[in-house]
Amino acid sequence: MSKKFSIKDIKSPDKFFKAMLTFIGYLRHNVKMYLAISGAIIAITAIVVVIKSINGSREEKARRTLYELTVKLQDVGVKTPDEVIKTVTPVLDKLGNTNAGLEARYMVSEMYYEKGDWDNAVKNYNVVIKKGDGLIKELAMLGVAYSIENKGDVQGALANYLKLKDMNPSVYKAVAMLGIGRCYQKLGDKNKALSSYETIIISYPDTDYARLASAAKTGL
Repeated sequence: MSKKFSIKDIKSPDKFFKAMLTFIGYLRHNVKMYLAISGAIIAITAIVVVIKSINGSREEKARRTLYELTVKLQDVGVKTPDEVIKTVTPVLDKLGNTNAGLEARYMVSEMYYEKGDWDNAVKNYNVVIKKGDGLIKELAMLGVAYSIENKGDVQGALANYLKLKDMNPSVYKAVAMLGIGRCYQKLGDKNKALSSYETIIISYPDTDYARLASAAKTGL
């Protein structure tokens, strides 16, 4: 079907007619395939457009709901963690896995953390970790590590700090390394604690991280 015909070929009735018959026969055998492929492409494109439209609308609605909720909290003067949890928790299902929903879930996690309810803090942080990404996921991972460390599970906290440190990229790598050094120190492994603190001092010079690591190193 890739053959090109000259003007002379086209002027020849037999050659032109045979070429047309060949072309028509090719279409008859392949038109269903072409139609199926074209239909599939059109359907997929339509689905993508609809999903983007639905997600955009859902995100906008969730963001508006979260904003209204925040205003409500401010207007009624909500201050205690229990009050925030009581107000925000009922709308979590409504917000779903939207960005606004994950932010609300993280807010609830932080309130449980403030209360010292480590189990519920970890439970809610883990939802954010599973469904979220980027900065909010890292914050939730850090929250889990802190909560577990506060419970006294130093080994468990160390595992979570190491996981955060190994993420690439990680905004909170230095914070995770401080946690790693602290956990090794609590476990009595001074060499690994020292190595972690020195890495921070070298990697993040003239920062609060380096100063905290230096102070921790002095206390070994």
